[in-house]
Amino acid sequence: MTDIAPTEPERRIRPEFEPYLALLPFLGSLMGPRTEIVLHDISDLSRSIIAVENGAMSGRSVGGPATDLVLKILQNHDYLERDFLTNYLAQSQSGGYFRSSTFFVRDEAGAVIGMLCLNVDDGPLHEARQLLESITQTTGLLKSSGQRPTDDDRGRETSGWETSGRRAPHGSTEMAEVAERLSLSVDELTRDNVARTVARLGVDGSRMTPEEKIQAVRELDSAGIFLMKGAVAHAALALHVSEPTVYRYLKLARGQR
Repeated sequence: MTDIAPTEPERRIRPEFEPYLALLPFLGSLMGPRTEIVLHDISDLSRSIIAVENGAMSGRSVGGPATDLVLKILQNHDYLERDFLTNYLAQSQSGGYFRSSTFFVRDEAGAVIGMLCLNVDDGPLHEARQLLESITQTTGLLKSSGQRPTDDDRGRETSGWETSGRRAPHGSTEMAEVAERLSLSVDELTRDNVARTVARLGVDGSRMTPEEKIQAVRELDSAGIFLMKGAVAHAALALHVSEPTVYRYLKLARGQR
C-alpha cells in the first residue's frame, strides 16, 4: 500500500504531483515488493518524501528528508543536462544496497520540482548468480573463472561516478562507489555527511588547520549539505569552531571557486 502525505494544509500535495501518485502502486505491483518507489517534493528538503511504496525496504516513510544525492544534484544543477539518472548504487542506513534510478519531475515551465526514485534490492539475484557460477565453474562449463565484471555488473552510475575497488555486498565482483545514502532523518543526513567529509581529509577536526577546515566546508558545500537546516551546526561541532566561523569559511570557500 502506498504511503501518501496527509491532506493537512502544511502537507498538502501540490497539483503537479497528482499524476505521479498513481504510478507508485503501479510500479510497486510491476516491480514487486523488493522495489521501493519514492516521490520527493524538493520545496521542503527536510521532509521531501510525499509518497512511498514499499518503504520498508529502506525504513523510510512520508515526511522523511531528501538524500545526499538529491542535495548534490540540486547544488550542481545536474538536472540541466539530463532528465534522469539510472543504475547507480545506493545504501540504506541499515547497510542494505540497492540499484537505484531517479527521474526528475518538472513543472510546466521545465523547472525541477521533485524526483521519482526507484530502489531495487538485487540481493537475491546476485546470490542466485553466484550459486549458478559456482556450479558451472566446478563442472567446467565456464571457459574462465577470472572474467572481469561488466559495467552492468558493477551497476555503474550513468552520470560518471568512478567505481571503487571494494567488494560487492552480494558477490565477489567490484562494485561502484555508493552514490546515495538513504537517510532516515535530517540530523542523520547532515551528521553522517559531515563525519565522512572530515574522515576523508584524514585529520581530526580539532587538529585541522584553518585551510583544511575551509577545504572541508568547500566539500560540504559542493555536496549540497548546507541546503539542509542544521547543517552549519553539525559542521561547527565536527570542525571545533563556532557557527559564525563556518559561515565565514563558507564565504571564503565560495569566493575561491
